[in-house]
Parts: sequence; structure tokens; C-alpha cells
Amino acid sequence: MSRWTGVGVAAALWLGAAVGTGRAETVNRIVAVVNDQVITQADVELTVSDLLEGWQEERQAPPPSSASLHEAVLQRLIDRQLMLQEARHLELTVTGEEVADRLDLLRARAGSEAAFQETLARSGLASETLKARVREDLLIRKVIDQKVRSTISVSPQEVSMRLTGTSDVPGVERARARHILIRMTPERSEEAARRTIQRLYDEAQRGADFAALAREQSDDPHAAQGGDLGWVARGQLMPELDSALFSLEPGQVSAPIQTRLGFHLVRVEERDAGGASALAANTVAYHQVYEEKYQAALERWVRSLREQAYIEVHLPGS
Repeated sequence: MSRWTGVGVAAALWLGAAVGTGRAETVNRIVAVVNDQVITQADVELTVSDLLEGWQEERQAPPPSSASLHEAVLQRLIDRQLMLQEARHLELTVTGEEVADRLDLLRARAGSEAAFQETLARSGLASETLKARVREDLLIRKVIDQKVRSTISVSPQEVSMRLTGTSDVPGVERARARHILIRMTPERSEEAARRTIQRLYDEAQRGADFAALAREQSDDPHAAQGGDLGWVARGQLMPELDSALFSLEPGQVSAPIQTRLGFHLVRVEERDAGGASALAANTVAYHQVYEEKYQAALERWVRSLREQAYIEVHLPGS
């Protein structure tokens, strides 16, 4: 999948949701069929036009050639349509409050209400069209969270290897920790996962062996090692886990924690006060490893959607 950056609010809106608009009013050549949906030449042209405007406004390097840009946009719109179809297949929904929050964020990014309205006017976006597009953006975010982000984890060892090539990172506050993860799956609802993690927490509080619980119950990649994360530097874990872990004393187990991955328990085995000089480096390394895993997982998922879909592309002259 292509990765687009720095193309402005208007370009982001067009690239985010050109599919599905203007078909009732515009008679236009169909350039692609994606299962039971179509993409028209107008969809592609509108997106390309706005991307080029974004390049000019931000004085970026010359854009790709027209042919390559049109092809990349078409492929991106096909992928977007596949993700929307998957979100609807999973019966994911977006609330009016979520749409309103996203619109507020777009206004903030524009800098002012006047600038936001000017952007919309240049793009030709009506208020209801914008809301529909934002709703689609949020649906795609939710399906990516469920199908891609929920599958990704970055271990402290991976961060350490990125930084030093060893399993030790000196000079930063650390804790040797164990971890239990209970994921939500098609077979395990959020409520079922919540009950499971609460049961495990109660057992740990009554003195059950945390490592044994992790080996038997955890969905974490380190379950076979009793959930052993090794030495974890402050800032290496997800913020929710990091905050809980560094508030505990050795031997203590956190209360259940919910993140986008599921429900967690963390236990501190040892603490090392260290210093804070390496925190920024640890944070950067974590995000580098995470982003690499995310991009690879996203590409695999979209490729699988394509392989299972009926896609017919009508090239010019065909």
C-alpha cells in the first residue's frame, strides 16, 4: 500500500473517502469493480486533483507522474473499499459522538474555523458529505485496530536488540516483569475476556503462581516462559501498562488493565531505579519496531482481502 504524508487536510479527506460519492449525479466511466461496489474515473480524478493541490500548497518536491499517481490512487481506493466492506461484514459501527469528535480534531488541525471552512469550500465538500467520509474513516480505523493492531506486540527484548544488540539497557529506570494478556477474539467477547482477566487477578491475589497462570491462560507471546518480559525500561510498554508497572513494588500484581490488545495483568519481580537518560531512545526504538511490524501486518492483511475479493480493473483503452 502507498503511504501518503504531508498533503494537507483537504487531501487527507479526499484520499480518505473519495469512493462512493457523486455517483448519483455524475455519469462516469467505471474504472474498477470491487465485489459489489464500483469506483469511477471521477473518484480517481477528484482524489488526484486534491493531492496535487496539497503538493503545491506545501511546496513539496515534484509529484509523481500523472500515470503513476493515477494508478497509485486507484489501488489505494480499491484497498479502502475492501477495508470498508470488511468493517461492515464485521458489523462495526461508529457513533455520532465519535464523528463529532473527529470533526473537532480536523478543525483544530486546520488552525481555525475560518481556515477549516475555506478548506471545505475549496474541496467542494458539503457538510453531510464530510460527515459520511469521516464516518468511513472511523470505520476503517476500527477494522484496522481489530484485524491488524490487535495482533501486534513489541517485546522489551526486541527494543533492547534495536538499541544495543543485547538484552540489557543500562541507565534507565527498569523493572523485571511478567505479563498476562487475554485477547478479545471472535470466539471470546469483550465481556468474556473481562471475566477471565478478573478471575486470574483474583487467583493471583490469593497467592496463585503468576508464572503458572501465564503459561496456562495467557495469549501473550511470552506465555510459554511464564509471561516473563525480562527487564523492561520505563517507556517501552504501551502507556497503560507502563503506568501500572512502574507504580508497583516487587511482588505486586496490577489490577486488570484494558488496552486495544485486550485485558492485561502485570507483575513486578524486581526494580532498578537507574536513570532517565535513555528514556527517549527507548521510546523511539519501541515505535520504530512497532511501526515496522504494523506496516508488514497491514500489507499482509490487505493482500489477503484482495486475494479473497472479486476485483476487476478497467484500464484506459480496455
